[in-house]
Amino acid sequence: MSSSAMQRVKAACAAACAALSAIAMLAAPNMTPKAEAASGVNMYRLYNPNSGEHFYTSNSGEREALREAGWNYEGIGWVAPASSSQPVYRMYNPVAGDHHYTMNSNERTSLVRAGWRYEGIGWYSDPSHKIPLYRQYNPHAKTGTHNYTTNANERTQLVRAGWRDEGIGWYGIGGGSPAPAETQANDGAYASIEGVMNLRGSGSGYHAKLVLSGGGSTVSFGIQYEKDIHYAYPQFSSNTVYLVENVMSHATQAGTTGKQYLYLKSAPLGQNVKVRLSWYTNNTVKFFVNDQEIGRTKSTLSAPFIFAVEGSAAHNGDTINATVKNVKVKAGNNAKSYGTITGWNDRNDYFGLNGTVTKQGTVSSDGAYNTHGAPSLGVDISLTGRANIPGNGPDGKPWTWDTSFSAVEPNTHTTGHPLSAVVNIAQAR
Repeated sequence: MSSSAMQRVKAACAAACAALSAIAMLAAPNMTPKAEAASGVNMYRLYNPNSGEHFYTSNSGEREALREAGWNYEGIGWVAPASSSQPVYRMYNPVAGDHHYTMNSNERTSLVRAGWRYEGIGWYSDPSHKIPLYRQYNPHAKTGTHNYTTNANERTQLVRAGWRDEGIGWYGIGGGSPAPAETQANDGAYASIEGVMNLRGSGSGYHAKLVLSGGGSTVSFGIQYEKDIHYAYPQFSSNTVYLVENVMSHATQAGTTGKQYLYLKSAPLGQNVKVRLSWYTNNTVKFFVNDQEIGRTKSTLSAPFIFAVEGSAAHNGDTINATVKNVKVKAGNNAKSYGTITGWNDRNDYFGLNGTVTKQGTVSSDGAYNTHGAPSLGVDISLTGRANIPGNGPDGKPWTWDTSFSAVEPNTHTTGHPLSAVVNIAQAR
């Protein structure tokens, strides 16, 4: 793994530690759940993409605070009884930063003696054994070692992947449901860009992403393959992830200063996936896959905004062959205030990579995406090419997508360029 890649990993690990510590600060002295309905209590399931931990709570305030800290909300895991004679104890490991849940009072006592904190009753189990919560253990993980699910298929897949089946942890009275879908039209964002992304390539690394820039800051979201990711994150065994790059300063300099990198979730190669990046007026940025939020963070973006699609390669000789289709941009708080959106179709192709508009969009002069005649709604883009950046950088190592800004671009004979092809789609005030 290159030193710059390791720096990105360390930055992501730091974010994970901050998110893990957020749970400890939020833990209330009395964790006894309150009934949301006569029949039971909804148990929310959240996931930390950096540590691999799943977390469960009936407290909607705790759920939202963890989402702000970078956790993914996955929906309702199950419905627990409002109360019963069978409590499930919630334990916290202050060293590793993760949680464990058990009905076994002896296990609870043993963990307390080993340094765990007892946080009270998290919820209750169903004495009639209606809905089983299957328990699995990952012997290779340091955090997020246990998973609990009502889904027998999920249990089977994890066991096949090397997890140990530990039977049934407890019982619920009802099954779960995924988080509700949020479309670009109803996600409440002021500015957003979405498209159907399909990433292919070859070599050590390649990346396709949506980009939103403004006020000297840039946030991007997309799919990245990098062959070394699994060394730092074993849960990403395919080395392909949904990656966020939040650049607040030092954009043209290598290293992590002024930058935030988030590995949100495993992603597919060679498959169509709808991805979306959305900015809110409180400077929150949310990231969606197939209309489901998978993460969020804070940014320093400000209007006017520039929307773009970008494709990158990691090293000399690496290739990218990606498409981003039906790209849609919005800016404004309602359908009549989307700002000025102009279809630049402005290409910036560097180091052998090419971005091409393969299908123009459509225009509706009275619609929500008024473009003043520029066809920027529904654009299709291809990102192709083989990276042409031979030689070594000032550190004596081959150029990478982290250090390319110091390299002389062969066509422009200038420096300061990414190892990328960039297509600017629109600008909005």
